[in-house]
Amino acid sequence: MNLDNLIQWDIKPRYRAIVRAVVDGIAKRQIAIGDRLPPQRDLAHQLNVAVATVGRAYAELEKAGYVVSHVGRGTYITERKPQNSRPPDQDSQPIDLFTYRVQVAEMGDAFAQILRGIAATSITEVLNQAPAAEGDLRHREALCHWLSTHGIDVEPGQIVITNGGQHATMAALSTLTHAGETIATESLTDPKMKAVAGYLERRLAGVACDADGMIPEALEEICRRRQIAAIYCTPRNQNPTNTVMPADRRMRIAEIADRYDLPIIESDIYGTLRQDPEPPIQALVPHRTHLVTSLGRIAGPGTKLGCLVSPLKDVARTQSGVGMSTGSATYLQGEIACRWIEEGLIPGMVRWQQADTLRRVSMLAAYPILGQAVTRPSSPHVWLPLPEPWRADEFVDAALAHGILIAPTHNFAVGRDEVPHAVRLVIGSPPTHEDLGTALDRLERLAASPPRPHGRTA
Repeated sequence: MNLDNLIQWDIKPRYRAIVRAVVDGIAKRQIAIGDRLPPQRDLAHQLNVAVATVGRAYAELEKAGYVVSHVGRGTYITERKPQNSRPPDQDSQPIDLFTYRVQVAEMGDAFAQILRGIAATSITEVLNQAPAAEGDLRHREALCHWLSTHGIDVEPGQIVITNGGQHATMAALSTLTHAGETIATESLTDPKMKAVAGYLERRLAGVACDADGMIPEALEEICRRRQIAAIYCTPRNQNPTNTVMPADRRMRIAEIADRYDLPIIESDIYGTLRQDPEPPIQALVPHRTHLVTSLGRIAGPGTKLGCLVSPLKDVARTQSGVGMSTGSATYLQGEIACRWIEEGLIPGMVRWQQADTLRRVSMLAAYPILGQAVTRPSSPHVWLPLPEPWRADEFVDAALAHGILIAPTHNFAVGRDEVPHAVRLVIGSPPTHEDLGTALDRLERLAASPPRPHGRTA
């Protein structure tokens, strides 16, 4: 059997190309029931791929019912029918509502335009650049312009360019606090922030929250009882709860920070997707706020372009945090982002993300249970309170059994308090609205049914 002529190598990863070739070959009667597939090592040599790649393809085909394997005899095309018409490599993968992804298909022209410009005019210069820790001045000036369109008015000297938002958080925590010190944050907070704090040996104190975010009285009580070194919070589209702090609460948080002389590390990753006029905390107390943001929610996490905006008096410290970790942010990515801004492409990219997110959010309205989720028109995730008697951990396990991947709620928890009976759904992750609809259909049926032992449902 010669599969080489059937394989479309533009399908990635390669094991999927092999799977598709076999499935298509059966459908076109080029491969017959009872045919023996080549031994894995032989096919790997024939196709010039790793043996493990062929093994993965054969495993996917067997899982879907296309082949049967007999030890010592080989792998044969079986008379059993596949469960449905979708390729088995897709069927075997759960629909991901765990991972943040950005839908970039409509932004291909913007990417191509910038990359062609760099390649044509300045590739040698770009590849040989080694900027200072704070990043290239022109890039920082462009970021200043971009931030100003979102109510963040700063000088280039206040900006340190980073390799994404998590890198900016690490630079802030490593230079504003010390090992063993305690940072006050929301009782449910970004797992990446938890990971950074753990790596840097910082302790976290969870602050109680309500529908408007961090509760000022709870923050004040923690500051009074414990030795707090900094406050970390996400006032706009908090992860995972999607809360948005109203202006008066942001002011009260700022006043507490002033009263206890604490720096604020403000995560504003979603702020640039919002259309509301509410200013970040950084605009209220710029002398003590370090704002973290990035292009990740606009152009995708692969861009790894973020920045840390700090008071001028602290910039030298935050620069050292970047300098000691990576020397500086990647110049090439800074140049791409700078040209996006200079050539006026960012607003169109933002509008596309806003439109796609709004359409996905609107899909929830058709579901009685999922429609109760806390949503924002600019947020790619929603926070779903679960109906009784579901518990968060049971629902996450049951969802996986139904082919839906969800982040365990305890991933967000600070301390050992019991987590709420709610889950975060990243509705921006599935590549198509059809895939999202499939996931929502399954989750609605699951939430409406009683849980069974070990997460199984009726």
